[in-house]
Amino acid sequence: MRCIAFTGFLGSGKTTAILAVARALGQRGERVAIVENERGAIGVDGPYLESQGLGVREISDTCICCDIQSNLGHTIRLLDSLYQPTWVLVEASGVAHPDELANTIEDEDLPDAQWSMVALIDAVRFGQLWPDIGGLGYLLRWQVERGDLVLLTKPDVVEPSSLEQTLATLRAVREDVPIVPIALNEADGELVLHELEAITPC
Repeated sequence: MRCIAFTGFLGSGKTTAILAVARALGQRGERVAIVENERGAIGVDGPYLESQGLGVREISDTCICCDIQSNLGHTIRLLDSLYQPTWVLVEASGVAHPDELANTIEDEDLPDAQWSMVALIDAVRFGQLWPDIGGLGYLLRWQVERGDLVLLTKPDVVEPSSLEQTLATLRAVREDVPIVPIALNEADGELVLHELEAITPC
């Protein structure tokens, strides 16, 4: 069972990426489960995913990786026992710290789960968020540091020179991982899925 945790600040495109991957997997006949995390009192993405025909187990009011660490493992086990998915796509909260999420994954006894982490970085807001070293920039850096794959979203709505500068900054942090610019509103989910298959063992 391949488990992919999607991290990224609010509005970076996590839900859109998950939908694209889920649709691509569905076209292949794969069994897909989605775990959606919403930090607010009312889940927004869960109902939206369900409206797209995708089953969701929503974890509300808290971050997957903090207050309810055992619940992530419980949710994955439950999904596995009920649906036997070949892929589980986990949407982390927009403010989830990737170290805590990674620790949660490592602490859970899920021997059949092969985990990978994907960091989504918003190209439009990169210049505003990244310099905030003590705040959101710190969070984004950790997401990139922990990612097995980095998706640079919204590259089609920034100047080419700005895009190249952003890519150079990200590559300086992580030379060893794929950094893929992708316009998720236009992209074929197969492209993202291809990248995921390359980083995720069978």
